[in-house]
Amino acid sequence: MIRKKLRKLFQLDCSPQILAISSAVGVMIGFSPYVGFHTALAIGISFIFSLPMYPLLLGAYITNPFTMVFIYALCYKVGRWILRDDTPIDIDWTNTSLTELFEAARTILLPFFAGTHLIGLIFGVITYFVIYYIAVKYRQNT
Repeated sequence: MIRKKLRKLFQLDCSPQILAISSAVGVMIGFSPYVGFHTALAIGISFIFSLPMYPLLLGAYITNPFTMVFIYALCYKVGRWILRDDTPIDIDWTNTSLTELFEAARTILLPFFAGTHLIGLIFGVITYFVIYYIAVKYRQNT
C-alpha cells in the first residue's frame, strides 16, 4: 500500500522541485500543532499556491493516530530544550481551579508550539531534499 502511494506521488505530472516543495510543506503541516486542521491547511495551501494536493496531504498525514503521541512528545521535549524550560508540571487534580488549569496549559503550550514548529521546519527541509533526489532518480529511470 505504501509503495503504491509513493509510486503515485512520483508519477504526478509536475517538476521534481514542485513535488519536493509540496511534500515538504505537507510534512511541515503534519508536524504543526493545529490538530484537526491539517487537511484543511493542506487543501487551502494547495489552492492558494497552486501546488499539487496529493503530496501536501501525504505529508500532512505523517501525524496520524499511530504516530501522533510519539511525534508530539518529541516536539514538546525539543520545545522545552530550546526554551530552556525546566518548569515542572504539577497539577493537583483533587483541588484544581480553572485558573490553575490555564496556568498549567500555558506552561505546556509554549514549549509544545515552539517544538512542533522547529521540528516541522527541520523535517520539512529534510523531506524537500529526499523527495527531490528520489523524484529526479525516478524520472531518469522511467
